[in-house]
Amino acid sequence: MPLLLHGSAASTFTRSARLALAEKGVPYELVPANLRAAEYAELHPWRKMPVLEHDGFRVYEAAAVMRYVDEAFAGPALQPADPRERARMTQWMSAINDYVAPAAVRGVLIPRFVLAPRGLPVDDAKVHASAEKAKAALAVFDAALTHTVWLAGDRPTLADWLLAPIVASGAGLTGADRYTDDLPHLAAWFDRVNQRPSFAATRPN
Repeated sequence: MPLLLHGSAASTFTRSARLALAEKGVPYELVPANLRAAEYAELHPWRKMPVLEHDGFRVYEAAAVMRYVDEAFAGPALQPADPRERARMTQWMSAINDYVAPAAVRGVLIPRFVLAPRGLPVDDAKVHASAEKAKAALAVFDAALTHTVWLAGDRPTLADWLLAPIVASGAGLTGADRYTDDLPHLAAWFDRVNQRPSFAATRPN
């Protein structure tokens, strides 16, 4: 049975899981996720994405999916062996989920790229305030990247692949919505991300 990844190519968290799969060289099938369908709650009780299914095993939440992919399959390690670097990776993943994603994904990207195209009302002031919060959170990452090439050392890890799609989507925004401006070390990091074949392979249409 092929590995199934339920999600959307446009979803930042789904792309993070796809990046882990691409970096490991694991073949999979991307199954479009219909979050409104009643049966989707059987895959994810909070109707989020991605969800991974593999040989009768199912796991949801991007960080858990990514860790499973790294640990269940052969290929380049996506988590550091050194306990301090591994702890640093986990720190950044937690910070992304707690401080960056709520502001950037839920506060900016969903209103602009999901709600607005459907004709649903969007509060510009709230979006701009969320963009400021996202930029403030990313400034912490920018400062850390003055000392290291990747978030947890000299090689990319799951932390980099969790953050990269959020930065990529932010780069496509304009004006007060942009939360990636004036962060030079983050920009240099993103240049390195863009050079990875996995990033091109998972780019949404």
